[in-house]
Formats: sequence, structure tokens, C-alpha cells
Amino acid sequence: MVRIVWTSMLIILLMSFFCAPVASELTDDEVIHFFLNVYNPHVDEIIPEIPLIESVFGGQVIHIIIEKPGENIELSAVTGPDGYITELESGEPDNPTLRLISNESVVQRIRNSDDPVAETNEALLSGDISYEGVGVIQEIKVTIVNVVQFFVELFNVI
Repeated sequence: MVRIVWTSMLIILLMSFFCAPVASELTDDEVIHFFLNVYNPHVDEIIPEIPLIESVFGGQVIHIIIEKPGENIELSAVTGPDGYITELESGEPDNPTLRLISNESVVQRIRNSDDPVAETNEALLSGDISYEGVGVIQEIKVTIVNVVQFFVELFNVI
């Protein structure tokens, strides 16, 4: 009897391991959905209304790169002056002014979070989502924002 119970438990364990749903690969459409339905409605909570920070994300052509095994997801986004995405499509933009870089697991973590806005902010602060300027002026702006961010975190201002 004990052997039957152990055999049954082993079979159930093996079935749950081999039949468990595999996490699906992130698609372009899912990332676009995230930006349009999570980022855009909460842009004021993600990008503080500080002119320097708004100038880094507002009025830009952004090359969004989501790194993943096999092939990265690359999107082209155009933002208005407040950082709100006004155009978003698959593919690399012709003349980007900013690159936003993350990876599949970070985006999945944000998507599955109970509070995706807080998770997005945490990913930005921790560097799980990074951004870099394209061109000298944009590089300088991003560098200044990164220095300010460092001191804000150091002194726990926000």
C-alpha cells in the first residue's frame, strides 16, 4: 500500500514537472500593449514633472530594445513633450535620440506585477531598465539625470 502511494506521488510530481505550462516568449505585440496600456496611462507617475527629466524622455524618438534569447524585440517610439508615446511600431527607428534597454524577464516581471507602475519605477531606479542618449546633447542630459538620480537615492530624498 505504501509503495502504491509513493508511486502515485512520484507520478503526480513527474506529471506536474513535465506538463507544467512553460512561460511563453514575449512578443512585439505584448510589449506594444504594455507601453500603450501601462506606461501611457501612468506616464505622470513614471516620469516626474521635473523639466530636465521630462526633456530626456519628452519629444524623443526612442529605440526600445528588449533583449531576449534568439532575437531581440526592437520598437520605435515617438514621445510628446510630456513623455507620452504618440507613435509606436515594431522595428528600429531611423534617427533615434534615446535608447531604452531592458530584457524579457524584466518586462514579464512588470507585466505580472500587482503594481506595474511601482515595478516599472523600481526597474528604472535599479538599472533593470536603462536608457542612453544618442547624440552629444542627449548624452549630456542623460548623464546629468543619472547623477541627480544617484544623489536622490544616496540621500533618500524621494
